[in-house]
Amino acid sequence: MVDKSLPFAQALLSIGQDNKQEDQYLVNLNELKKMFEEVDQLRLVLSHPGVDRKTKENILIETYQDSMDSSFIDFLKVACRQNMAGQLPQIADHYAHLLDESRNIQTVKITSSIELDEKQKAKLTTILENKLNGKVKLECVVDPTLIAGMKIQTEDAILDASYLKALEKMKEQLTKS
Repeated sequence: MVDKSLPFAQALLSIGQDNKQEDQYLVNLNELKKMFEEVDQLRLVLSHPGVDRKTKENILIETYQDSMDSSFIDFLKVACRQNMAGQLPQIADHYAHLLDESRNIQTVKITSSIELDEKQKAKLTTILENKLNGKVKLECVVDPTLIAGMKIQTEDAILDASYLKALEKMKEQLTKS
């Protein structure tokens, strides 16, 4: 199935940048995404092919017209008319990624055996920004199976400095000899 949500995210980012509202549009999209996650009925209605586009549009407009600017409301109308109301969470994800990309911010996934505290995150952010020559946003995940250490995954590379990886290498070397 073709993901048609990326062009919608690109268009909204362009409008947001023209209006100097790109951060507010991210807040709006995240609010919509949160509603999809928390309110099953809304997600089901907006995603259901049997519910007509005008009904979906009316639901979104009635819910958000007082809290979102007219350009964003127009975007929601277009999304509904193009049968994309059920894809708003995917549009939100693409939009966030595109916004970071436009600001030269790279998301780095850190998988560690324990949760990192704020001081560790700040130090890691500084080190990574120096290494990668740019802004970094950390996405931290805890995986106790790593035993100790961490995995660092950028868009271009993966550094596995976990104890589990060291054990796997040791096992591999022992089986070869």
